[in-house]
Amino acid sequence: MPTFLLPLIALQAGNAPSPLISEGYMTPPRAVLDAATAPWFNNVIPTGFSPDGARYLVLERDGLTPLEKLARPHANLGGVDIDLTANRARSLTTRSAKGLMVVEVESGRKMRIETPAGTRVSDAEWSPTGDRIAFLVHSDDRTLLYTADPKSGKSGPVTRTPLLATMVSGFEWTEAGTLSCVLLPEGRGQRPGSPLVATTPRIQNSDAKPNRLRTYASLLGTPQEADLLEYSTTGQLAIIDPRTGRVATVGKPAMWEAVRPSPDGRYVRATMVLKPFSYLVPASNFPEREVVLDLNGKELAELSKSPLRLGVEGEVPRAKDDDKRSLDWRPDGAGLSFLQLGPAKDGKRSDAVKLWKAPFGEKDVETVYETEGRIASVRYSADAKTLFVTQTVNGRTQLSAIVPGSSAKPVVLTDSRAEAPTGAGGGRPGPRPGGPAGGPDVGTLQSRRNGTVRMSGDGKTVYFAGTKQPEDPMKAGPQPFIDAVSLVDAKRDRIWEGKTDVYETAQTLDDDMSRLVVTRQTPKDVPNAFLLDRTAKTDRKITDNRDYLPDITQAKRETIVVTRADGVKFRVRITLPSVASYRPPAFFWFYPGEFASQDAYDRSLRSFNKNLFPTVSASNKQILIRAGYAVVEPDVPIIGPEGRMNDGYVPQLRNSLSAIIDALDSRNLVDRNRLGIGGHSYGAFSTAHAMIATPFFKAGIAGDGNYLRPLTPFGFQSESRQLWEARELYLDMSPLLKAEQLTGALFMYHGMEDQNIGTAPINSERMFTALESLGKPSSLVMYPYEDHGQIARETVLDQWARFVAWLDTYLKPEKG
Repeated sequence: MPTFLLPLIALQAGNAPSPLISEGYMTPPRAVLDAATAPWFNNVIPTGFSPDGARYLVLERDGLTPLEKLARPHANLGGVDIDLTANRARSLTTRSAKGLMVVEVESGRKMRIETPAGTRVSDAEWSPTGDRIAFLVHSDDRTLLYTADPKSGKSGPVTRTPLLATMVSGFEWTEAGTLSCVLLPEGRGQRPGSPLVATTPRIQNSDAKPNRLRTYASLLGTPQEADLLEYSTTGQLAIIDPRTGRVATVGKPAMWEAVRPSPDGRYVRATMVLKPFSYLVPASNFPEREVVLDLNGKELAELSKSPLRLGVEGEVPRAKDDDKRSLDWRPDGAGLSFLQLGPAKDGKRSDAVKLWKAPFGEKDVETVYETEGRIASVRYSADAKTLFVTQTVNGRTQLSAIVPGSSAKPVVLTDSRAEAPTGAGGGRPGPRPGGPAGGPDVGTLQSRRNGTVRMSGDGKTVYFAGTKQPEDPMKAGPQPFIDAVSLVDAKRDRIWEGKTDVYETAQTLDDDMSRLVVTRQTPKDVPNAFLLDRTAKTDRKITDNRDYLPDITQAKRETIVVTRADGVKFRVRITLPSVASYRPPAFFWFYPGEFASQDAYDRSLRSFNKNLFPTVSASNKQILIRAGYAVVEPDVPIIGPEGRMNDGYVPQLRNSLSAIIDALDSRNLVDRNRLGIGGHSYGAFSTAHAMIATPFFKAGIAGDGNYLRPLTPFGFQSESRQLWEARELYLDMSPLLKAEQLTGALFMYHGMEDQNIGTAPINSERMFTALESLGKPSSLVMYPYEDHGQIARETVLDQWARFVAWLDTYLKPEKG
């Protein structure tokens, strides 16, 4: 019987609506509903600290996004997803917050920032001096740039002209206290529309040049879409002084893609998208040009220019070895910093840090530091008088502090060949960077909010933050640390280190690292923040976060090591229901990983953190323990030679699942006769394979999957061979071509606006058609407005209702 008739039949029979067949958005059982909508968003981990470290910003969230937000008029034009009514990136509509608060670190006092009724907010940032907060205010038809007084909470727009927040979807403070943004241009005109009658067929042409393009979603397809993209992304670059309200428009409107003002606010580094457009590649591949402009809009220099990139070999000119590298504004406002190789002399070439001063002509360049080794990067102190240069010296990679023009010798802060210090400090210079495989982690040089290197108040110390990894991550947790390193002799002292039985991370509130906000969590303790005063030797809690689902976060969990037939060992995690019957039904949720060897898989386990609190998001499948299911989350490594891992995909998948089930059955943890399996994306693809290659699973749940590999003919996951280079592999890895072998009942869901490369919605539509024609129990739910991974409240709850009903029907027949 055709599936689309079932809802009518059920209603005519007077039956209660069943999530298996009912149309409309469904609601899951109360226990699952409460878990999926638990208010974790009320928990706060302090970030966004003011420059003086006295306060922090909190964007007030309110849970899952309403479907009506996703349903607003929008267009995805070559990968640029736009809210057409409000002239902003669609993500600003669907991911914004209901309000903004300022919280005092010491007292915990909260100040709510005033915002217009019925609006949403996002992107809050402190001014360089901390006297103002800038943020975006989103109403139904526009986005405005606001600033607020953090002491009073009073706020207002810096200009009444709305932002064009499509490609440049935010703003940036300058050190001078001005703001850069892109505004709607004057005289913009009406939005282009589509004709009632087509003016042209859809035309694509190919030439004799081969390329390796991917299967991109939402490419431009008509002249009208190209016009709409240009209209929706052409804006007026502006620099605004929020203190006076003065708006300096910079140049003419253009398709601005990126904007970086100079620290002094006098110049702008900007990237614009150019024509021609293409129907073959997304907008990110369209021609681009990066320039430096003054506030009058005069072009002072061209920094780069890229042609249309169609994936053809040689279409992008190769960089010359003496081109400017690592161009960036110098923090003192002196101009643009860059690296550049010098001409060859006696078979050697020097490398240099240079400064390009305004007005950025050919003669406005001076050398700041020069060396015979190759420079990888340069960073600066706030006043730009001290350089932190990563360079190659006599075959070693060194990070050195250098003061150009002084008699002081460079101080080597890290050295890749030096012996690593022992203990927590030791004062020995030059530990090598890396981790367990390359020596102890010496950390990363720490920055201030504007990207400059954080130095102590006396200018004699810098700081490195890293993580000390345990020898056995199953026995001890990773330990983040902060080291103070002398700029005089490179003496290194550990000033803070996390514990082995608690996961602790630290953020500093000052340049001397005297006050730290430390976030602590354990498997039993939800993350909370503590104010650690190293001078006063005090340590107190400053947040009061809650565990909203203790029955799930503290459920019985086991991790076992499974050995499959080929000898490969891997981990499997299982979460058990609190009132588990003997051998409960189980649901597998998985996403296979690809590795070159057993050792490569084992190395991936080094990142395991035993001290993390179990996070339960709205889509976490561990919620199913409330429905009486054990939840099994196995690793399933696919191992093979680099570039050919998939040659063994099917047998390794089959043998992995067989070994897992045997191991769980031998421990009496699950009922092997009542098993379901599921996954998302590549996990969905693997779910279909599991139900074809094995007889173990009575039910499957597969979301946003690919079921016909020839639809991704240019590669997938780590597979780099094209369809025409590995035809049999592509066919063997296509579940649709083996649909007649599928055992069990397969539930599929797909976002109707899936933008992921390789998982176009047609995959699920054709797979369902095949299963329906073959008489295989199956269901397909297509979710309007949703992308690759669903976010709307109505969608998420509907999924849970249908998931539980599907599993109950096929794994608990007495209930289903």
